[in-house]
Amino acid sequence: MYSIFYDDIEGDTKRVRQFLGSLQQTSERAARREHDRIMQQVNRRRGSVAPAYRGQTFTDAVNLWRQAIAPNLSPATVRARESGLRLYVLPRFGTSAPHAIGVQELQQFATELRKKVSRKTVINLLSSVFAVFDYAARCEIRVPTVGFKDLELGSEQAVIVPFFTREQAIQIINTAKEPYKTLFAVAWSTGLRAGELLALTVSDLDFDRKTIRVNKSADDRTREVRQPKTKNSIATLPMPSALEPLLRNYLEHHYKPNPAGILFTNRQGTRSMKRESLVQFVLKPILKRLGIPAKRAGLHAFRHGLATELAESCVPFSVLQQQLRHADVKTTLRIYAHAIPASQREAMENISIGTVIPIGTANAS
Repeated sequence: MYSIFYDDIEGDTKRVRQFLGSLQQTSERAARREHDRIMQQVNRRRGSVAPAYRGQTFTDAVNLWRQAIAPNLSPATVRARESGLRLYVLPRFGTSAPHAIGVQELQQFATELRKKVSRKTVINLLSSVFAVFDYAARCEIRVPTVGFKDLELGSEQAVIVPFFTREQAIQIINTAKEPYKTLFAVAWSTGLRAGELLALTVSDLDFDRKTIRVNKSADDRTREVRQPKTKNSIATLPMPSALEPLLRNYLEHHYKPNPAGILFTNRQGTRSMKRESLVQFVLKPILKRLGIPAKRAGLHAFRHGLATELAESCVPFSVLQQQLRHADVKTTLRIYAHAIPASQREAMENISIGTVIPIGTANAS
């Protein structure tokens, strides 16, 4: 199979015949895709790109994605992607043909965005674009062959992650009243995400096996209970022995029975708590009372705190990864890079070279 086209070569327009592959080794679909990629390059060199077919603009591709793919994602994921598409992507590419949004266009888009938003936000926005491209391609709409490997997004800046130390967590738990005392204790002892914590049911607790099952998550805004963040988030975690009596006491004296069996309900006992209200009206006042920095600190600070404590206790990263339920250990290493293992700190202290300055003397300048 060949791609045949006209191109400007040395100031003259010539007919080009480029080999794409043999019939035995390359499918027609793959050959056509490669032909499209070649023609995109040729058209860009000429300063022209073929217009979008009727009904096949990037906005049309987004609408297809909204109808077929978005309903299968979590509400939080859809909200985040819709926000990025509405604010940044569609104003830039909405009327363009998908195949016209290539490396050059996306690189310029990313470079301009880095002046306004974080690298992580740029990655999230590009992920939304690529998700739309992926489904559009399956719908046989022409899309460019471009990915993260083709783009330069700059270095990742270190982010200060708020987390509670073990001592702070103990103070918070001891200060809180029920049901928040037990809720915070579960948050620290398991490292559950906020949505997973607020979706726990009584049936998830197994006192015989001393385990806690994680298989659902409550949406931050709607409180609708769905499957958790990823399939790796589904797990059975150990119930620490110190947590067991606290849970038993809570179920016996403070738990509000409800049809769904939600472990931590609102005051009316009708549905799960709202994360935002829990943080603003319960956790933040406790932090202020204890003198613990409250800026950007939320329920996730318990999760980061547990990870930090495990890392500093020299727990193998494989165990840390299992407890936090990250699909890739790189995520664990990247997010919790602020945790300096005690063994590493001790080793550096042992080999450090200090200068003893006698009392009454001063440094030479």
